[in-house]
Amino acid sequence: MSQLLEKRKAARMTQVQLSQKAGVSQPYLHDLERGNRNAKPETWERIASALGCTVEELTGNTATEQTA
Repeated sequence: MSQLLEKRKAARMTQVQLSQKAGVSQPYLHDLERGNRNAKPETWERIASALGCTVEELTGNTATEQTA
């Protein structure tokens, strides 16, 4: 299970709820959780903020490493 998925479930949020709060589409969030897509640093920051955690907690890396 991805760290993003674990954090979302721990926050007791649905993909729809998190996507609305973070300002991303639900299909895009689904792809991020499955590791099928990557996000820009600012997108990771919005998702982390919506979940009340850090980007590093979601990705295991810094946001800039995620775009490389």
